[in-house]
Amino acid sequence: MTDLSLTRRRLLQTAAAAGLASPAAALSASDYSPTLDFSSPQDNLTALIKMRGSLLAEDTPHWYFGTIYAVLPGKAPFPLVDYEGSEIDYYEKQPDGSYYAYGATVSFFSDTRTRELLSTFENPITGKTNEVRPNTINVRAHYIYSIYGGKRSDDDRPFSSRPVIQDQLKWTESGDHIWLNMRRPYPTGLPMGEDQTILGSLQELHNPDIPKVYTTASPTYIAPWLSWLDMKGREGHTVWAGPARKLDSVKQYPRELLDLIEKYHPEKLTAKPA
Repeated sequence: MTDLSLTRRRLLQTAAAAGLASPAAALSASDYSPTLDFSSPQDNLTALIKMRGSLLAEDTPHWYFGTIYAVLPGKAPFPLVDYEGSEIDYYEKQPDGSYYAYGATVSFFSDTRTRELLSTFENPITGKTNEVRPNTINVRAHYIYSIYGGKRSDDDRPFSSRPVIQDQLKWTESGDHIWLNMRRPYPTGLPMGEDQTILGSLQELHNPDIPKVYTTASPTYIAPWLSWLDMKGREGHTVWAGPARKLDSVKQYPRELLDLIEKYHPEKLTAKPA
């Protein structure tokens, strides 16, 4: 895997060449009328699904990259490795109006300076050389989003008895831009958390003929040490920081990334439930 170099310039050029024009790109901010009311629980759920995925039951791929920082007690955070990967979401509407959200995620790691894909890593914390492995999420559970809140299907906590989604999502508008800020709902006891800020177009969001908004996002993921770092029991944690972009197809990914997924984790090229 060391013969592939994922440089920032090549990645950005590839993504730009593959991008689609937004369906609302030619409109001005005055060319649409609001169709969603953010005080309405049902409209909040509709807007959430359009921003995160698609109202249609279809794979919605996100290409992402960034840097993983090490956070040690009493020390300033410092970069460990860069990452690049794919997260595919698949939202399926249920008879009760809620959505089941399925996902397929895989990340690959590279040097923070050269951007070369890593097969081994000189761990500055332990002084050991670690074999680098791709990071996959293989949880069998799925997420459930409804007007009564969101949770993972393996979370035993009940939903609220009243609509609360309108109180859990933060919406901020500026011109034609709208930001959604939310936290990923993890079961209690898991030592991780993710704050998500997602940017989209108000024109796309309020257009009832468009099932998804072509968003970009800036998630911040706080998690334990990667397992391949061999640091179990050591104090500290990691912070993943970097952008993500929603696309129509994995074929729009940078070619190097798609090659890696097809070779090592082809099962992660769809999130559609079996």
